[in-house]
Amino acid sequence: MTVGKFVFRLQSLLNLKTQLEQSLKNELGRAIQEMERQKRILNGLIEEREVYIFNINQMYEKGISISKLREYGNYISHLNDRVKLQQDNVIQAKNNVDKYREKLIKAMQEKKMLDKLREKKYEEYLKDQLKEEQKHNDEIISFNMGHV
Repeated sequence: MTVGKFVFRLQSLLNLKTQLEQSLKNELGRAIQEMERQKRILNGLIEEREVYIFNINQMYEKGISISKLREYGNYISHLNDRVKLQQDNVIQAKNNVDKYREKLIKAMQEKKMLDKLREKKYEEYLKDQLKEEQKHNDEIISFNMGHV
């Protein structure tokens, strides 16, 4: 009796989906790192703005020249603009994370479906092998009974 080796016809597709899943995990990781970097930049700008606002309030209480007040006011306005732009950068980075997360979820679902199909086909293969073995054993018994 020859036992055939189990061959899953879609193994190359399953391998491709596995590679795609790993690649998307890496891309998602990079996207998350970039989003965190953009958040740190935003927090730094907000912190800098708060320090300038605190300083200008301190100087105002002590007496500050109008030109210095204008200078600080202009810089705070500049920081406000930078904060708004950086908030957009954070949103864009978050959208990128969401995009990769969705792609990864889809790839994982497709791979899981192929894994389940492979498992089902392997179970069918084992059942067929068991039937063949049983048939072979029955033939041996039948042959031996005929020669007794």
